[in-house]
Order: sequence, then structure tokens, then C-alpha cells
Amino acid sequence: MPLHGIRVAALGVVSVLAACASGPNVASGSPAPSTSVSAAATSQPAGYRVLLTTSTISSSEVFLYDSASNAPQQLASLGAGPAPEAHFISSQKIAYVDSTNPMSARIMSVDLSTRASTTELTVSGNVPAFAYSHDGASLAYLLHGSADGKASLHVRRGGQEKTLTLNAIPGRGVGRDDELRLEFAPDDKYLLMVDTLVGNQGQAPETGQFLVLRAADNTVAFLPPSGVSANATMATWARHSDRLYYRDQVGVRTWDAGTTSVGTLATALHWYDPAASPDDGWLAFTDIDAQFVPRVRLYDLRHNQAIATVAAARSHPIFVTADTIWYLEEQPCQSECLGGPSQPSGKVLAYSQKTKAESSLPFTDVHNLSQLAVLSR
Repeated sequence: MPLHGIRVAALGVVSVLAACASGPNVASGSPAPSTSVSAAATSQPAGYRVLLTTSTISSSEVFLYDSASNAPQQLASLGAGPAPEAHFISSQKIAYVDSTNPMSARIMSVDLSTRASTTELTVSGNVPAFAYSHDGASLAYLLHGSADGKASLHVRRGGQEKTLTLNAIPGRGVGRDDELRLEFAPDDKYLLMVDTLVGNQGQAPETGQFLVLRAADNTVAFLPPSGVSANATMATWARHSDRLYYRDQVGVRTWDAGTTSVGTLATALHWYDPAASPDDGWLAFTDIDAQFVPRVRLYDLRHNQAIATVAAARSHPIFVTADTIWYLEEQPCQSECLGGPSQPSGKVLAYSQKTKAESSLPFTDVHNLSQLAVLSR
């Protein structure tokens, strides 16, 4: 199986659903003994849910943490294998990738009210990323062949499926520069696909590793311009408009849907893991210093300036509210590891822009956070 999209043992993926305090609670449950998920109380606002996946040598599991119940509830147990990617489809439905079979993958959904699971898709190969549109009507997924490593993008809607053939990139790993993302624009009119290992992208629409599709007909709406943007990567949408932020050799660029040119937000900014705030006033990102130590910073879109958070090593920021972000603690590698001298410790921390302080969250063994999995209402 290709290495791309596979995480090491004891890796977890978290997604957050910030729900109203009056929102419905799910049935109680208890975590399996094999996990190391802590249910300690936190000072976070009441009424939120968290999807998290844990992976040990012997098993991978998907859990729902509800702040009202103060206990993780197991949704799926998958046995040995990579930690599954999991997302909310709606407030009462989630989906995850089951990759325990080395030759095939399944996208499974779970109804949170009944706990009934449904196989949404079964394919031969590896599905390293998938995304549902905000209205739940479209499913996009990346497929990497298990034998030949060939890559393709699939978009399914209303029983019809469009396939785009992509460049095969052998030897994919889990280094920081190995970016993979599928994300629908806020109005579902566009689909962003980033499947990049910097330096390997092609330029043709049907083979490019960074492109934006029109959701209506799956035609290509945007490709980063050749030259300095040939190695475009690390992209995300704004939260309330069809504005795209991405990184190239110049710095951080912007593209607005319907236009043919790109703008420059910040020169010489070599960001990782970008995420937009719910009010579109801020961007959170990871910045790696000259000693290859990652630190989380914020970009103030109103005043066009980058601002530090804490001095300690942190990575993978996501916004939970307009002024609160979550990120991962980093620790020095005990042995050789990809992406620099540090790696996520498994601990999740919350940072408040109001108090400029961080606090611990009740999760461990979490090694990846994604803004794509955050929903709020």
C-alpha cells in the first residue's frame, strides 16, 4: 500500500462539531480499554462535540466526545490499521474511511441517533482523503491504486460520478510538505483538491495535483499560474466567501472565484496547515523556524500582520470559535522522524486570543487536526 495518507501507530485525528448548548445529546457509551482518551473536564464552552480516532498496534477506533456527557462514546472499532479519517456530514451523521483491508477501502457513515452504520462506498485501492459538500449531496474522494500507485479524483452526485486522472507520485510519506486536502467552498459551488508533494505537480488540468473544480459540471475553474505558483500547496477556503488562500514560492496568495488573476496576501510567508476563522478575520497557520521548530501563528486579515501565539513548539491549528483555536503540542523526536526534529506529542491544547493563554484539552494520542472537520452553528 502507498505510504501517503497512512499514519503511524498511536495516531489520532480529531474533528469538532461546536453545537448549541440546547442541542440533542447522544446516547451514552464507554470507550474501549485499548484507547488512551481522557475524559477530564475542561473550561471550553458548553455544547460541543468532538470526533476523534485513535490507533494502536492492535486496533483503530472512532469516538464521539460530547461535552454534555463527559465521556467518549465508541462509534466504530476497525482493528489494526491506519487511523481512519473521520468527518461530520451533518450534526447527526458522520463518515469515516475504513482502510483495514490492504487492497480496498470503504467510506462508512454512522447515524448518531440510531448508531446504524452504512457502507457508502467500496473501492479497490487507498482513499487517503474524502469530503462531503455542506449540503451532503456530493461526495469527493481521492483514490490511490494499491498496486500501481495511480491517483485519481472522483466526485459523486445524484448517482453520477466524474473521474479525473492525476499524476502518480510514488514514495509518498507523511512529512510536513506532503499536503493532501479536499474541501468544498462555503457555497458548495467549487471543490478544492490539493494532493501535493512539492516539486511533483503537473500543469495540465487533467493531471494537475492542485486544482479547483466547478461543482456544477466538474470542469476546472482554477489552476495556479505557471512559474512561481507551479509548486502551489497548503491551501484553504475562507469561511464565508469563495476566496482561496494558498502558498507558493512568493508567499501566501489569494484567488477569488470568477477571476483570472491571483493576489498576494503576504510575501515570504512559508506557512503550513492554514485555517480560517469563523468570522473570516483571522488565519491560523504553522510556521517553521530556521531550526525547523514549528510554531503556531495568526494572521490578522484586518490589519495585514502576522502575530505570535505561544513560544513553545505547536502545530496543526484549527478554529473552534472566532477567538479560540486548538492546536497540537510538539515534542522532540526520540529517533529519526519525518518533517524535522519534532513531532506531535499527542496532546491537544486550546489557545484564547482574548487571554493570550493556552489550556489543556481532554484528548491524548492525537497527531493530526484538520479545520476541514470543524462544524459550528
